[in-house]
Amino acid sequence: MGLIKSAFTSINSTLHDQWEEYITCDSLDNDTLVVKKTTENGIISNKSRIQVAPGQVALIFDSGKILDATAEEGIYTFDSSSSPSLFAGQFGGMFKEMWERFKYNGAPSKEQAVFYVNTKEIIDNKFGSSTPMAYPDPEYKNIYIRYFGVYSFKISDPFAFISNIAGNVKDKYTKEQLLEQANAEFVSALDVSLQACASEGVIFSSLPSKQLLIAKHMNEALDDSWRQLRGMEIVSVAIEKITPDDESRERIQKFDNASMYSRSEYAAGRMVDATATAMENAASNENGAGTGFMGLGMMNMAGASMVGNPLDYVKQNEAKKEVKEEKVTSNNGVICPKCGSQETGNFCSKCGTKLEKKKFCSKCGSEVTGNFCSNCGTKVE
Repeated sequence: MGLIKSAFTSINSTLHDQWEEYITCDSLDNDTLVVKKTTENGIISNKSRIQVAPGQVALIFDSGKILDATAEEGIYTFDSSSSPSLFAGQFGGMFKEMWERFKYNGAPSKEQAVFYVNTKEIIDNKFGSSTPMAYPDPEYKNIYIRYFGVYSFKISDPFAFISNIAGNVKDKYTKEQLLEQANAEFVSALDVSLQACASEGVIFSSLPSKQLLIAKHMNEALDDSWRQLRGMEIVSVAIEKITPDDESRERIQKFDNASMYSRSEYAAGRMVDATATAMENAASNENGAGTGFMGLGMMNMAGASMVGNPLDYVKQNEAKKEVKEEKVTSNNGVICPKCGSQETGNFCSKCGTKLEKKKFCSKCGSEVTGNFCSNCGTKVE
């Protein structure tokens, strides 16, 4: 018994009435994974027509055994005297390879039926962590995050899906029925996949941009339970929101502040801001401005002993920038020692003499003749 593709690509009602049966299935929506079609008496008559729409696979069953299958859209004639055709389409190679494995493991029915399997990408499947999950962040170390998003999957092996998941379907098998048992496995695999992302150096805030990487790790984690058992694959995983718990958020903020203030210019800026705030508070001190400013003077003495006067640091830093800019600007033009021509390249354009450009310290702006600055000791490349 097999399928023979008809020459027709469409059908009208007149031809429809001439055939014993005409089995068709409307386009499968995002919520419908499998639809079962048969006749009133449960027998598909010889020369009946079977139509397959885009994004579908049609599997012909007889008493629990697969008779034939096609993933190529069109209209087919069911011929009880022919051998299985296993038409090509996107699953042609798989049909031939998996034939012996699945032809006796189909739905345990006692009738002939056509199972239409949705092979389009099934989108908009929401997920989320009910409790904060540990994430070994490469920068912030062990933090706890909640995450929410959507993922998509597709049925990549219709034989496995029908044989192991939807073989007992009466009329149709929906996404809701599947996800009742599969969501827990998905979330568990997602935790494993995020751990793998962390080991590859992905900080938690960059996870939403790593859809392909997460999907790759998800398919590896779900290989046995989804790919092999159910014939399903993850297509994409989009994390829409990541929220650290309160304790992790506090640690992250402290880490970022410490990292920022480890740079002297930021630390000086923070001291200037703190000094200005302290002066405002001192002026409005309930015990009198004099008492407030006395406290401010003691604070400034303590701060100066540790980091120096922040305003002096800012002035020094600006002066260094000006010196550096002036030195760099003056080095744009080099005087040839042989002919006196002013040049900007490595060789004199008039006499060909090699020109030695001056080097300046990137830290203090001093002119450097060797490999280290004689003023501050900075190595000069």
